Amino acid sequence: MSIIGDKDQDQAQVDDLTPSLVTLSEEHWMSHKGFMYAITGKETGLLNAGVEEFIISVPANSYPHIQRLTLGFGRGDVDVETYEGTITSADGTEMTNVQNTNRNSINTPDTTLYSGPTITDDGTLIHSAWAPPTATGTGQSANGATGSVTGEEWVLKPNTKYLVRITNNSGATIDWTYAFLWYEIGIY
Repeated sequence: MSIIGDKDQDQAQVDDLTPSLVTLSEEHWMSHKGFMYAITGKETGLLNAGVEEFIISVPANSYPHIQRLTLGFGRGDVDVETYEGTITSADGTEMTNVQNTNRNSINTPDTTLYSGPTITDDGTLIHSAWAPPTATGTGQSANGATGSVTGEEWVLKPNTKYLVRITNNSGATIDWTYAFLWYEIGIY
């Protein structure tokens, strides 16, 4: 069985360009081999008490390793919840601005992201994060707040959907950004 290209899992890896033994971190190596992917964006106009949701859909035989899912908010109080085993009646709109971090690679991810899903069952809550309130005192101005859904690596299950839900409790309409970085290991 081969893992990651044409090299056996238990063999030392040699870089194709520099013919030297690879001593890079696993994440760095995944980027070099073209298995690291990123998606970023900015969303505007999330109303107070509004909810934004997106789905991470992992197909069979794919093992995405989430390296970073960072969210930035124009102001807090914002809750972020991540669920596993989500059931949808419609996945929503595919987020197509995914980029391979190795700009020389033509690889594309197996994992698909969707915005605006129709949720039938949330699944099991596996992680929550909170961006605390800002601009709550007299004379204060709204400050940006950043929350991170993952502060550690998460290895997702194949053939599983994940829901990320963002709830704006700030008392105002906010803009927010996302930066999602992962690599995929599978049987190739």
